[in-house]
Amino acid sequence: MSEPTLISRDALSGQKVALSVSESADLSRLGLTEQHCRLVVAEVGRAIMLAGGTVVYGGHLNPGGYTEILIEEAQRFSSGRSALEITLAESEYRKLTADELIAADRNLGDVGRLTLVSESLKTVPIARALDGSWSHDAGNALTAMREYVASLTTARLIVGGRLAGYVGAEPGVIEEARLTIQSGRLMLVAGGYGGAAAAVAQRLYPQFFDGWAPGAYPAHALDAQVAVALDTLQDAYASAAFGPRLDEELSRLLTISHRPADIARATVRLLSAAAANSADGSM
Repeated sequence: MSEPTLISRDALSGQKVALSVSESADLSRLGLTEQHCRLVVAEVGRAIMLAGGTVVYGGHLNPGGYTEILIEEAQRFSSGRSALEITLAESEYRKLTADELIAADRNLGDVGRLTLVSESLKTVPIARALDGSWSHDAGNALTAMREYVASLTTARLIVGGRLAGYVGAEPGVIEEARLTIQSGRLMLVAGGYGGAAAAVAQRLYPQFFDGWAPGAYPAHALDAQVAVALDTLQDAYASAAFGPRLDEELSRLLTISHRPADIARATVRLLSAAAANSADGSM
């Protein structure tokens, strides 16, 4: 994987970018594997960090997961600053022991921080993470974490995501996209890996899908609950007040590309343009 050197190293200084990446049911028919998702995590995370931004990832601490990839990228490319924020929902941090949470926080060192968000939408000190009880409703816990991240960040990129077998009332990536839009944050969509991100892109940017997408793409997008979630997302998008107009060519590349390097390049360029426009008041 090559280092992105397309923008200055402080172009995203002060920017916190949420990253939502997971497998989709469409990968195999697109000729892709889960390894491509891992490459996207590494390339995009690295590009944002090299440009001076901070990656915010709401996930889990399971061995071999995307969190480990982002920690490795932060250790290599953060230049010693805090460039990564790992955010855990109560349904995730309650699975761990106090010693495991302390070890995870220490493992981040100076390059990142671990934030725990309770089901009641409060940040919880690691030393008190396992105090008391909770409802054991994973859907509510994940929604609380997603609301926290949406309020904390300046932008979000979504890639892949389940449209079947998800936890909660709606697919997580669609919920994250809606919360980002409702919070007035910039939302970027990479639809070339299928899944929830492709469903979001197809609803919001249908002009980019002509001539390349396979039939019935993405899978499960017409399922009843998914369709309702997409309708709600589209309503939020239609009523939102957005900032700068995004570059059409880069937006199309981001929407349809299967190449991690393309996704990383388009992401950092769009983010840096939006940050520059915000800084000079031309939003």
